[in-house]
Amino acid sequence: MTDYKANNNMSKFEKLIPFILYFETGLKREYLKLPLPEMFAMAKKTGYANDPADSGGATMCGVTIATYRAYRKRLGYASTSIDDLKAISFTAWRDILKTMFWDKWKADRIENQSVANILVDFVWASGVNGVKIPQRVLDVEADGVVGPVTLAAVNTHNPEILFSKLHDARICFVEDIVKRKPSQVKFIKGWKRRINCITFQGLKYE
Repeated sequence: MTDYKANNNMSKFEKLIPFILYFETGLKREYLKLPLPEMFAMAKKTGYANDPADSGGATMCGVTIATYRAYRKRLGYASTSIDDLKAISFTAWRDILKTMFWDKWKADRIENQSVANILVDFVWASGVNGVKIPQRVLDVEADGVVGPVTLAAVNTHNPEILFSKLHDARICFVEDIVKRKPSQVKFIKGWKRRINCITFQGLKYE
């Protein structure tokens, strides 16, 4: 059994931050070299979106208003407005990514960074489907909760083969969305571009 605490080669969530900001905000590549707080400040300039066709509603740098309300409610805030979302700090955004998405996959314990990247980005983009669909790929109970069995299945699979299966499952998932809701076809090109830029060799910015 892997001793997770002793293994210094586990996945790091900070490596995913530039990728998410790039695809959520159209951040210029030149800003990807900045320290993360400065990168986020630049991303916020183009990070707000509220497309009526997007069921997620208002978002800032990829964080939906529903997610931000859930996060702030946990901190004791009675309400959260669109203006609050627009003013989100890097500290809060980073904490949301870590505690509500990265930790949902217990990704600190995933041994392969590329596998962690595609799993966490999946749950970031698709909610609980980003857990249940990979669980089906792993042939474990698809209960939407990452426990010891799911985590062990991730780490005992050949990482390159697992990554390929997860990639294909994500492509099928977004194609099925468009089949069910043809109005979403406007997003399919961007969805696939993002998925295809998460590779086993690393994250691409194309």
